[in-house]
Amino acid sequence: MRAAEREAAKVVDYRYQLPLMTTGMMAVLLYFFLPHAGAVMGYDVLFHSAKAGAAHTTYPEYAYATLALIGGLLLTVGTIVSKSWLVAWVNWAVGGIGWWYSILAIWMRQSRPVTDTGVGPSFGLIVGCVGMTLVFGGLTWLLFTKNPLQRALAAARREEASNDAEAQARQQVLRTGIAPRPAEEIVDDRRARARARRQRKQEG
Repeated sequence: MRAAEREAAKVVDYRYQLPLMTTGMMAVLLYFFLPHAGAVMGYDVLFHSAKAGAAHTTYPEYAYATLALIGGLLLTVGTIVSKSWLVAWVNWAVGGIGWWYSILAIWMRQSRPVTDTGVGPSFGLIVGCVGMTLVFGGLTWLLFTKNPLQRALAAARREEASNDAEAQARQQVLRTGIAPRPAEEIVDDRRARARARRQRKQEG
C-alpha cells in the first residue's frame, strides 16, 4: 500500500481542474494578440519590440509576458500531457510568479507619473491577468487536494489501521505520547505496597 501511495502521489489527476486550467490557458493565449497598453500588443511586449519600448514598457511588464508564455501556456500544456507531479509543481511555481507579475504589471501601468507619455493598461492585459489567475488557482487546487486514488488509499489505510494491533499502538503513541506496555510486563503490586505502608506505620 505504501508503494501504491507513492505512485499515486507522482501522478496528477486534473479531470476536475481541466476546464479551469484550459480556460485560463486560452485567456493567456488571447492576451498576446490583444492590446497590452494603447497600440502595444501582447506579442510586442513578449518580443521587446520598438513599439513596446516607445510606450515606456517597464521591466515587470516584460517579465510578465515571458512568465505568461512559460507558466501560463507551455508548462500548463506540459502538465496536462505528462500528468507528472514534478511538471505540475514547476508549473505552479512559475505560474504563481507570473500571476504576481501580472498584477504588478497592471499596477505599474496605472501608477505612471504625469510626465510619462505612456498609457494605462488595456483590456488585453486584464484578460491575461485573469487567465493567469485561473491557471494558478487550478494548479493550486490540483496540487493541494488529494485525487480520488489517494483518497481511496487513505480510506484503505484507515481500515487497515483499525484492524491492526501494531498500527493501533502507533496511533496511541501519536495521540498520547505513551507507549503501550505488554500485558506480561504489567504487575499488580497494590497489595504489596499497602502491606509496606502498614509496616512503616507500625514501625513508626
